[in-house]
Amino acid sequence: MQLPCPARHGGLTLGETMHDLLRDPRVRRLLIANTLGAIGSGITIFAVPWLLVQRPGGNEAYRWATIGTTLALFLVAPAYGAWVDRHSRKTALLASEAWGGLASIALALLGLALGGFSTSHLMGVYFAGMLYYTLHYGAKFALIQQMFARSQFQSLTGLMEIQGQTAMMIAGGLSGLLVERVPLWLILLADGAAFLGAFGLLFTLPYTATHLPAGAPAAGPAASPGPPARSVGGSAWSGVAGGWRWLRDRPRMALFFTSSLLPFVIVMAANYLFPIYVAQTLHAGALTFAGGEITFAAGAVLAGFLLPRLIGAHSAARTVPVTASIFLLGLVAIIVLPFPSAYLFAGALLGFGNAGCRVARSALLLHLVPNEVMGRVGAFFQVLDRILRTGLVFAMGIIDTRGPPAGFVVLAAVGLAALLGILWTRTAAEPAADRAD
Repeated sequence: MQLPCPARHGGLTLGETMHDLLRDPRVRRLLIANTLGAIGSGITIFAVPWLLVQRPGGNEAYRWATIGTTLALFLVAPAYGAWVDRHSRKTALLASEAWGGLASIALALLGLALGGFSTSHLMGVYFAGMLYYTLHYGAKFALIQQMFARSQFQSLTGLMEIQGQTAMMIAGGLSGLLVERVPLWLILLADGAAFLGAFGLLFTLPYTATHLPAGAPAAGPAASPGPPARSVGGSAWSGVAGGWRWLRDRPRMALFFTSSLLPFVIVMAANYLFPIYVAQTLHAGALTFAGGEITFAAGAVLAGFLLPRLIGAHSAARTVPVTASIFLLGLVAIIVLPFPSAYLFAGALLGFGNAGCRVARSALLLHLVPNEVMGRVGAFFQVLDRILRTGLVFAMGIIDTRGPPAGFVVLAAVGLAALLGILWTRTAAEPAADRAD
């Protein structure tokens, strides 16, 4: 028995299921709000690294901004995961949008008042954008699991990936056009408006906090069925420990989820390399850098369309090795073909492979992890993500002596290890997925 596929419920095809989801006003609000937030954060995350690496000493400043941000979020993730398990997921999602909007507007006004942004100010802008992403993703994942039926998870994760990556295409294109033509403070003001627009949409979202003992019912469609879970107590780090204990009892499944997380970790580390590689190895401009982001997002959108179908036909666990292999091929292409056209093609491979792993992994997590521990399990993987990401970014110091391609060699070695781990443990996820059905 495979993961439940929406195509097998009620005689609907997968396309009809997605269409049916889009009729749900909750889904439409989530998609539009997420698009606004992704554009707001995406332009900043693309523009600031490019501006940094153009400055003297910019490579080092950008590396330390990345490391500092990762370490700071490492400290935040446990407390946030525990907080999400104890509070309304809608409140958490609204808080992320409020942070994005207020921080962007405040930084824009600071840049306008000072007549520009110093290197330290750019590092602060980068941190604010990455913090928004961390807060938003954890809350969104828990809220989706709580609000929607299990039979909708695969189509819904595919839709969310399509939406998110389409927004990234827009953000990448806008960043390439704007970063060298428009003052950063004006870009930040537009980002702030996008975040606040997302806040307004999410504020109207019907929601019931079924994981809380005394969650007040909300108007509109009910959340997915299931008894309310007990409130989670203890410290933030005890919450991470709780997530670890749940995974420790399922070691091969834990290794599968860790290995399938690695493509995303590699992308986060590669985000440090991409602008440096474009500027110093390809000797190209901001439009080429943005073009790589666009092809990456295009590949991810294609994965969002195809993966729910592949999961329905072959199971989520069986699709992950395929998408991880495509991802590894993209890294190899960057190493052996240092040309702008090859860089754009590699971006599509990386986008498809990373998004494919994310969609399949998300479907498995939603099916296999109980909602009452989702925040803690998510916090554990966020902490692990930050540890691995910090180590990889530190390793990127190799580019100071050997150039950006050497950094991609390191990432490709990690990608190969991830693929081997997935192949070794994928059978552990399949029987568990059968039991979840």
